[in-house]
Amino acid sequence: MSPATTLRSPLQFVVTRDGSVRRARPTYGRATARAAILTGIVVAILAHAGLAVAVETEWPQWRDPEFFRRLNWLVDVVRGEKAVGHTRPLVVVIGGSRSQMGLSPEHLGLGNGPADPLVFNCAQSGCLPVGERLNLARLLASGLVPECVLLEVLPPVLADRGPMDDRIPTTRLGRADLERLYPYHSHPAKVRSDWFRSRATSWYTLRLPLMANVGLADAFPPGPNRPDFLWSRMQFQGWVPFPSAAWSDDQRAAGLALARRQYGFLLEDFRIDPVNDLAFRDALTECRSRHIRAALFVMPESPTFRGWYPPAARQRVRTYLDDLGWEFGVPVFDASGWFDDEAAFKDGHHLLRSGAEAYSKRFGRECVGPWVLNKNGPQMTQTSTQMKCR
Repeated sequence: MSPATTLRSPLQFVVTRDGSVRRARPTYGRATARAAILTGIVVAILAHAGLAVAVETEWPQWRDPEFFRRLNWLVDVVRGEKAVGHTRPLVVVIGGSRSQMGLSPEHLGLGNGPADPLVFNCAQSGCLPVGERLNLARLLASGLVPECVLLEVLPPVLADRGPMDDRIPTTRLGRADLERLYPYHSHPAKVRSDWFRSRATSWYTLRLPLMANVGLADAFPPGPNRPDFLWSRMQFQGWVPFPSAAWSDDQRAAGLALARRQYGFLLEDFRIDPVNDLAFRDALTECRSRHIRAALFVMPESPTFRGWYPPAARQRVRTYLDDLGWEFGVPVFDASGWFDDEAAFKDGHHLLRSGAEAYSKRFGRECVGPWVLNKNGPQMTQTSTQMKCR
């Protein structure tokens, strides 16, 4: 070995010319590590930014698959109908899980011909009046302007006092949604701040819908905890029937107990919350301004569920719906008392499949059909120009 040769040991020591030993200066040291860390940070920032842009533009179903998969499907259906020369009037259902599972467009009996109404269920689980207002705005922003809109009213939640700020997860929202929800939020600045934070960590906050969208939902056990539970079984016209055809008495009792905890306290001191009232009025005002025929409807409730309404609460619901229908000139289709069989429901207010089909047939025959097809609707009452179907 030449005296001038520098030897590199595995322990990163070197022998110098004078025979002494010292620690070697790393060939690939701090500079390389620093560059690797910076590269990783840049890649992470770009990945989060890229996903944030994607869910705002081309892929909104990555942040809110339950609604936007339905909306995208509806856009494709309408485009396909037009491509073959059909001129079917579009009727869209906006509501929550009651109508999502309980209203089947296929069973309304309105026909399937080239000029028959095309009914599509765009309901989303957990949708309060503010959520319905948001989804109507999203529908119209897509470029679709339906001839008719059916807006579900879930009576107990009319008394939900919020705050509305936390009723819709910010991870579901797009930037335009923040502006749409501004009139209904108590602290819009905080909502916006929460939204920015969720977008800054979008690969984490959106991990479940992302997994579902790329086909990884099977990694989760079957049941309502699957991230695709509320849209993977969607029928052609948006309906998602409850997966179990039958429900045991014990399961129904547990469901009723949960429903009582969720809604009972709202009915005990029932007062229409101003924010919920504003959301329905804004939705009906927009429909009127765009010449869209709107109707309000109430889904069936079991005898047990109906028994939770104190007489004063029931009267306030009726008076509110009558007044709202009168003011905006829209029909109110109240089917809350249509079923006296507890076995038709899984929890007193969500219909099982057979109940949903039976309800939809009657709803189409007595309410939606006369309203959409005849444009005169059901018979008017003697005291009101409002059309009712009860």
